Amino acid sequence: MDKELFKSGVGEIHFGVNKPTRDFSSATKDDVKKTLANLKNMRLWRCTVCNDLHIGLQPPKECPTCSSIQAYVEINLQEFGRLMGL
Repeated sequence: MDKELFKSGVGEIHFGVNKPTRDFSSATKDDVKKTLANLKNMRLWRCTVCNDLHIGLQPPKECPTCSSIQAYVEINLQEFGRLMGL
């Protein structure tokens, strides 16, 4: 299954197979680049089980793809860019 990009109305970005249950819609790599250029207080997260990526103040409590609970760890910009193919 291919991963897709999703964005929320408050500026969060999610990269995974499934859309988070909140108000997320389709996004593009340009949306990711704009968000990374203006992170403010948002941080970068990776699911330790399926490698879904998330940009937000907090990661999802449950991963939308693998359903793991509290499996996200904070990562740095270099790792995020590598995993996103930026």
